[in-house]
Amino acid sequence: MRHVDPKPEIFRIEELVTKVKDGDIKLPKFQRPFVWKKKDIIKLLDSIYNGYPIGSILLWLTHQKLASERKIGDLTINNRPEEYPTNYLLDGQQRLSALCGALFWDGKNINSDWNISFDVDKEEFIYPDSEERLNYFPLNKLIETSNFLNQCKKFEASPKKEKYTKNAEALLKAIKDYKMAAVIIGDMEINEVAPIFERINSSGRQLTMVDLMRAATWKGGFDLNDAINAVREACESKDFFDISEDHILRNIAACADFGIHKEGIEKLRTCSSDELKDASQRCVQAYRLAVDFLSTELPFTSISYLPYSLQLSLLVEFFNLCPNPEKNKRLHIKKWFWKTAITRYFGVANTGLITQSLDEIRKYSNDKINKITIDKDLNLDSFLHDAFRLNKATSKTFSLLLAENKPKSLLTGSAIDTGRALSVINRLEYHHIFPKAYLRSKKVDLKKHDIHLNICMLNLTNNREISDREPLNYFPEIKSRLGDKFLDVLRSNYIDEDAYNAACDNNYEEFIKCRKKLIEEKIHKLI
Repeated sequence: MRHVDPKPEIFRIEELVTKVKDGDIKLPKFQRPFVWKKKDIIKLLDSIYNGYPIGSILLWLTHQKLASERKIGDLTINNRPEEYPTNYLLDGQQRLSALCGALFWDGKNINSDWNISFDVDKEEFIYPDSEERLNYFPLNKLIETSNFLNQCKKFEASPKKEKYTKNAEALLKAIKDYKMAAVIIGDMEINEVAPIFERINSSGRQLTMVDLMRAATWKGGFDLNDAINAVREACESKDFFDISEDHILRNIAACADFGIHKEGIEKLRTCSSDELKDASQRCVQAYRLAVDFLSTELPFTSISYLPYSLQLSLLVEFFNLCPNPEKNKRLHIKKWFWKTAITRYFGVANTGLITQSLDEIRKYSNDKINKITIDKDLNLDSFLHDAFRLNKATSKTFSLLLAENKPKSLLTGSAIDTGRALSVINRLEYHHIFPKAYLRSKKVDLKKHDIHLNICMLNLTNNREISDREPLNYFPEIKSRLGDKFLDVLRSNYIDEDAYNAACDNNYEEFIKCRKKLIEEKIHKLI
């Protein structure tokens, strides 16, 4: 790293906040947004009024052109011609944003966080109610001399005019004369600035790859925030929410013909604004097609149950290169998804595997190979006997397997709303066929009762009705209730007559053995 001696300078607060409002000090977009609460703003103002120290700020003087904020809350920052070098605020954003907002509030939205007054009678900062009071001095009337004098003239009608005027002048002096130290670091690369920012950031928040690339890819005509939001809007139109920024960034890099790991993503900084726009537009369309594939060819209704995020990255790249795949290609990709999920192929995804998988997806998309190789053994015994935990990839995969079979309620025979069951991670939508309480009473090893093979989908109401009843008690009731729908409902839950008879005998081991055979048959058809 090239070391540059920091240069401390002293500024008056009025000068600093004016520079922020005028755009002379910029707030880089890799900063977190303004998050202070009203009580934090009041506390800061009170500290300044009483002459308490509020710390220094850190500025980065550089020729680099980075994306910067145009608004602080509902306060718009002036748009001025770009001049470089310019100062970016690395530390002190919350403090300067709070002061800038309060002193330059436009007065339009009375519910704004910036609608702050100083009670010149009690000498305290407050958020005023809707009623105007003579002793409430709005902070946005403080800086401009004419505004300040006009506000003070209103005190003439009060018997406390001398006190009010004196305290208003004390407030003005406290704000205008308050000085802060600003440490200025010289020109260096964004990657060199990142560790400095992380060390001094009061929240301890580390800059993510998205934070760095948000700044590094800003070209005036391209904003990574807009590109990410466009992808999210495309996905949310199909009810797929919470696609991570990191995930989207990987695919923008892929759509620019780079890799999806760190080295590939960093190459985005070399692209022109038009190249970044083109990659982002392709990425939006590819995500739309990938999400459509997940919700039509596979039983997805949200991203929550995706076993591995890399699966989506590769799917998006497939549809980027092959937006209109023929039927056989779609079928092969579907089989690829199931096999990578069930074999836990991406369970340990190192750089080598990521690069190889991306290369194979690209070759398959461009018809350079006729199939994608999944070089990992299918260990169904391990997969099916794994513990059911919905925060694990294997259990998410098993939930999708249950949904793929279009299950029907064991109690009513009606179709289970798998969309709702798979919309969020919710264990209450699942049922232990042999209840845990029963298995505990029979001294069954607790590690065995919570396995995938003992789980089916069941809504909360039916779940409560069965509760902890033993299969011998409620399985014969199922047959009586369902009538001629009995076998069809059982099969939709991977239960045949042999498994049913084992359940009616409270024979857990035999039930598990029979159900395992049915699910294994289904898996082999899928892959």
